[in-house]
Parts: sequence; structure tokens; C-alpha cells
Amino acid sequence: MQEASHNIIKHSGAESFDIELRGSATQIQLTVRDAGKGFDTSLMSSMRGLGLVSMRERLHLIGGTLSVRSSITRGTEIVAQVPLPVASEPDPCHRALEVLA
Repeated sequence: MQEASHNIIKHSGAESFDIELRGSATQIQLTVRDAGKGFDTSLMSSMRGLGLVSMRERLHLIGGTLSVRSSITRGTEIVAQVPLPVASEPDPCHRALEVLA
């Protein structure tokens, strides 16, 4: 969220932007949207800044994904998704501690 917000302020020219954070039992999803000047996503690999590359790499380390949709004059939408581990039955030690608490 911090990197996406910084990119919007620095590059988009948008007066405002929206941030949405959703969670479920299986994933967390962060969506950041602006109505700024946008950019051609086919040029992402040749862009000099490291913001989007860094975001993608950090998400990859935890099994997440990053998608970027943008077009000139129509703004940008960045969606980061991170899967959550499947909850398993707590071990007996944790269960005993919960009962004592």
C-alpha cells in the first residue's frame, strides 16, 4: 500500500485515490485505484523505477501476486493478493493454553 500510494502521489497527477483491503479465510487482497494519467503497461519492463518490480518481488516471496491495469488518461489499478495458510486444528499445547487463559 505504501509503495502504491507513493507512486500515485509522485507520478499519476490524480487528486485522490482509493484503497480497498479485503480479507477472507483464504486470502488478503489490496486494491489501489486512481483516476490519474495512467501509463502503458506494455512498457513496465523497461521503466526505470523499481516500485512495481519491488512490489511484485516482495509478494512473490510470500506466494502472492500483483496485477497492474492502466491506460493512458484512464488511471491505474493495482491489485495485490496474498494467500493465507489453511487453518489447521491447534496442537494440544495451544488448546491447553487457551483454556487456561
